[in-house]
Amino acid sequence: MLKEITPEELINKSPQNIQIIDIREPYELEDGYILGNTNIPMGDILEKTDQLSKTKDIIIYCNTGRRSRPVVHMLKKLHNISTYNLEGGYKNFLKVITE
Repeated sequence: MLKEITPEELINKSPQNIQIIDIREPYELEDGYILGNTNIPMGDILEKTDQLSKTKDIIIYCNTGRRSRPVVHMLKKLHNISTYNLEGGYKNFLKVITE
């Protein structure tokens, strides 16, 4: 089962307890990003699992959530790493913080 977190839930989490991973390509960050994130492009993340926290909740996001969903699934299936998908991705996060 895919674990998801809403933008509201993310905003209410303590920054010390989470690791935010942006799986978009570096050029996509020009459109904005969530402060405190680590950028690991989707094509690289399965080889860079050593960069994922072993003690914090890991939140994975892309622009809309469509790319991050399969990444969350594959991290669990292939590496038994439990992560959360940011519901609606960066676009949904922006809507919430600008309301």
